[in-house]
Amino acid sequence: LPERAEAFHHEAWMLMGLIMLAIILQGSLRDGVTNWMPIFVSESFALDGASAILTGVLLPVFQIPCTAVAAGLYRKHLPNETAAAGIIFSVGAVCSVLLTLFMGNSVFATALLMALLVGCMHGVNYMLISMAPRQFRRFGHVSLVSGALNSCTYVGSAVSTYGIAILSETMGWESTSRLWAAIAAAGAFLCLCISKRWKKFKDSEPDEI
Repeated sequence: LPERAEAFHHEAWMLMGLIMLAIILQGSLRDGVTNWMPIFVSESFALDGASAILTGVLLPVFQIPCTAVAAGLYRKHLPNETAAAGIIFSVGAVCSVLLTLFMGNSVFATALLMALLVGCMHGVNYMLISMAPRQFRRFGHVSLVSGALNSCTYVGSAVSTYGIAILSETMGWESTSRLWAAIAAAGAFLCLCISKRWKKFKDSEPDEI
């Protein structure tokens, strides 16, 4: 029994580490795209600063609906936080690919796709930071896990704030949008890969794993 309990704890913290990595990816997209959206639009379409900033109005408009859709997906169809996060990451990757295709062609399409990408990351945030920590209540560390996971968002945010600046200046916004697609795809791959292990962890007790 002690060996099984130890294995259970080891699995729990290994999964937490992988989820932390996924959250860093989420944070880099959510805050990176949010912070750089006005400059992205301004430089892609030669808009003045005021007009470009106005496109950011779409971001909060999509935040609540996207989170609500994510919550509905989880509660009614897919009660697996990592699997749901993987699907949402995948939608974000598609938005990033389409963003690359529409770049320089349509201000509205560009702003809409960026807003959807950010909205998807809010959905991932809901899954991995709001819902996943509840599974650690059996250890009595829900608050600790929630705080640790939430801090990873800001790690991703800090990296993207400077990383996007360097990449956009050296390689341009098209390469930057491709990187966003790669990050979202990596997040989807990671979350979907651990979804079966996460389900087993959720459904198991220390003496069953």
